[in-house]
Amino acid sequence: MDRLRRVLRRHGVSGCLILAVRSTAKCLHTALYQHERHVWYAAEPAAVKARSLPKGLELHRSGRWHLDLLSESNLCGWSVGEAFLAEGGDLWIVREGERAAFCCWVFRERMPTVAARSGWKGLPSNTVCLEEPVTDADYRGRGIAPAAWFLIAQRLQAEAIRTIIIKVEEDNMTMRRAVLSAGLHEVGVMDYLHVGGLSRIRVVPVGEILGRDREILMEMQNIAA
Repeated sequence: MDRLRRVLRRHGVSGCLILAVRSTAKCLHTALYQHERHVWYAAEPAAVKARSLPKGLELHRSGRWHLDLLSESNLCGWSVGEAFLAEGGDLWIVREGERAAFCCWVFRERMPTVAARSGWKGLPSNTVCLEEPVTDADYRGRGIAPAAWFLIAQRLQAEAIRTIIIKVEEDNMTMRRAVLSAGLHEVGVMDYLHVGGLSRIRVVPVGEILGRDREILMEMQNIAA
């Protein structure tokens, strides 16, 4: 009830109705037709470039008790957050006081992907996946995401994680530039098409694939198998 009151205060009754209608329409559309192209990026934790968070912002490893903050800021829905936590996802939030400015998830065992039949795909050993990076509209353009990724990468390096991967929608050029500026590099492009219950998946490598990137590419191809 408290969460509902906070959401109503932030968005108003009409705003909440609009969000509900949009969510329902999206679910219906996805069931009939879905076409996604994602560019996959990878890097060792040590390769993530050093950045500092803007003054007044702090990165916190969070949990279920902070899902209200994300829902109120429209950064992540409550049901999605609970599903991610149930799968072992680590939630990281950049906050200014009690307001969420940015969030992302770190998955260590399995990552969410629409291309897998179950919706989840196992990760290679010593590899983590950064997922769902979202910045509040009022905080965009301040380099928060790359700064948060650097701090998270430092923690992962201390845990002996070898590779960080992240997938970004091909037409999301703002996020793609942010990922590249953070020190990650392109590995491949996955094209997923779903029409009326039938699915097609294609994987195209980007550039010369060497070393650890081969394992990432093989995992992408295994999804398509």
